[in-house]
Amino acid sequence: MHIRELDHQESVEVFPHNEGERELIAYPFDFDRAHFIALEDGRRIGRISANTSKRDPGRGYFGFFHVEETGLSESEDACARALLSYAESWLRGKGASHIVGPVNYSTLFDYRIRLDPEEGDSGKEPFFWEPSGSPRSRVWFEREGYQVFEEYHSCAYRNVERVLPVSEKRYEEAIRSGFSTRPIRFTGGNSPDLEILFRINSRAFQDSFLAEPFDLDAYRTLNVPKYTKLLSDFSFFILNPEGREVGYFFLFPDRESLVWKTLALFPEYQKAGLAGFGIHHALKLALDRGISSVVSALIRRGAPSEALLSRAAPLKAWERRYGVFRKTLG
Repeated sequence: MHIRELDHQESVEVFPHNEGERELIAYPFDFDRAHFIALEDGRRIGRISANTSKRDPGRGYFGFFHVEETGLSESEDACARALLSYAESWLRGKGASHIVGPVNYSTLFDYRIRLDPEEGDSGKEPFFWEPSGSPRSRVWFEREGYQVFEEYHSCAYRNVERVLPVSEKRYEEAIRSGFSTRPIRFTGGNSPDLEILFRINSRAFQDSFLAEPFDLDAYRTLNVPKYTKLLSDFSFFILNPEGREVGYFFLFPDRESLVWKTLALFPEYQKAGLAGFGIHHALKLALDRGISSVVSALIRRGAPSEALLSRAAPLKAWERRYGVFRKTLG
């Protein structure tokens, strides 16, 4: 087995597993990055990326991590070890003091792995929006000195009508204060609402965990396919009493549930009880459409919505956990 670094053309043509990854890798980002593949007897058996951070010169990321399942655990272990070693070495050469992953360039795109693939009673195949990867990834990371840095979780709640009282007070307070909602209208790359989403994201997450700056062109180019696929009439903006968009809630139906994916608010509104307002409005939408189950997706531990939903814990049907890992580079 040997590891080979790909040039840019090879990275675009050989490295991706799907068209969405190809578009992401082809985009001309202004940070340093490298893509490596593991080969054995001319056959590709693994891959990994490494990239620098624009916000923190001491931080580096690894992502797109994948090891082919061969049935030979020793071979798979060796491949994982070699890929991580090459990413770490490349980042040391760029001045990084620590490495975080798996993160596909930034948290604007796919990141995290599932921590409990064999636990719980969810009992179904992963949702398409969940992190992908081998159930053994956690073992590989921890064996090489990585530790869970941040945790996330997804929870399903049955009997939506019984969850409603959890957020009813916050909803009524926001309505009395003049807050309201309107649907997100997405009509393609030049949609005015896409620019509003970008402005809200830029401010809402500017100081959040692992935030990296991105311009409107990158946001538009790389998010239009996602929004085209996922934006439904469930998603909505939150409007302040003057009618200005100050946040949004990104929701979509999947299987038999309504999935709550992203709640973003301008910083000055993040302590105004609007998480409860948004959650309550989402629950009402689910009930109006005859949906009796909701999933809070990929919520970071300690997020404001987590504290609110903890009151609905007795109604929880299942929970899945995910993590991001970190290692100090010596």
